[in-house]
Amino acid sequence: MKAILTATFCFLLFVAAMAEIRNGYNPEYVAARYAIDYFEIQLTRTDLSDTERRKIHAAMKLHHDVIFRYQLTEVLLKQMAAISPDMFGAMNELRDKRGRITDVYVRFIQQESSVTLLSGASFFRDSELDEDASFSRFGELTVAIDVWICDAALNLLAHEFGHTCYIVPNLAVYRSYYRKVYQATGEASLLGHSTNDLSGKMAYDFGRQFLSDRRDFRIRFGKRPTSVATYIGRTRNSVKHDFQERTIWPVASVRQVQ
Repeated sequence: MKAILTATFCFLLFVAAMAEIRNGYNPEYVAARYAIDYFEIQLTRTDLSDTERRKIHAAMKLHHDVIFRYQLTEVLLKQMAAISPDMFGAMNELRDKRGRITDVYVRFIQQESSVTLLSGASFFRDSELDEDASFSRFGELTVAIDVWICDAALNLLAHEFGHTCYIVPNLAVYRSYYRKVYQATGEASLLGHSTNDLSGKMAYDFGRQFLSDRRDFRIRFGKRPTSVATYIGRTRNSVKHDFQERTIWPVASVRQVQ
């Protein structure tokens, strides 16, 4: 028994010591599922007015939009891993200058939801730990990447992976470079891609590697990778079907009981 517990503990330590590419919508997804379950219960009430029922349906649609973005991010990350397994694996093992694991949180977002004018962006903030630690809205030792939902979404993600792969192990040096080149000069149009920006060079390298990997995928499997547009359509239809089924059924149940 002691041997089993020791082996289990060692396995958990091994898992905890690995970085990971994560779905950035996970907290919102969990909240959305709870909210939908609550609204479904409310829809079983027989004393709801038509106005109240419409408001509940509208609120549920907003939560289903979150579920759409979560599920789309899930399938696109799997597609990225299938097309560029080496690149994906490298990002899954990302460490900072001090050897600490750094998790990468990815979200595919609608253009109108973007906080920047960039189709892809990686977010790093100053950390209270030390100058080499990466901090994002997901906490210490994390990076946040947002990419617009579009046909070129995976190309954009590869590009952002390149930025992140260079910046995380060189964060203190890059932060100094960033302030000197971009903040001091106001060259916002060149953000991340100044002539001497090594993160920009690696981003372009990752982008070219992704295009090469995509060609190799077609050779290996005898077909093109499923397009992002196809995944968008499939995911929308799946969530729409789920929305219709889950919001109509509780009302029908009440009517049958009556």
